[in-house]
Amino acid sequence: MEIKTSKKEKWFVVYLEGRLDVVLSQQLENMINEKIEEGENYILYNLDKVEYMSSSGLRVFIATMRKLKEKNGAIRLCNVNNSVKKILKIVDLEGMFDIFASEQEALAE
Repeated sequence: MEIKTSKKEKWFVVYLEGRLDVVLSQQLENMINEKIEEGENYILYNLDKVEYMSSSGLRVFIATMRKLKEKNGAIRLCNVNNSVKKILKIVDLEGMFDIFASEQEALAE
């Protein structure tokens, strides 16, 4: 799993690649918490290259959403592949997140 980031306008974009499992979810959550403390209130997770996501990965998204709501921020997901969409649907969370087909769409809104 690899994590890359970039800043695009007000959005802090997180590019995830590979398998988002328990170990990497913890690393991701620590990094995101630091960024939120530094003032990042708009986080976009680009899941284009995520092959697998465990429940701990979902937990990171939910924790991020809760923290950002307290700060009147926002979380968005983009480029969500079918296997991740299926996980979101199974656990009935797909309506909880703003999901966009592409990064351009997510940044344009």
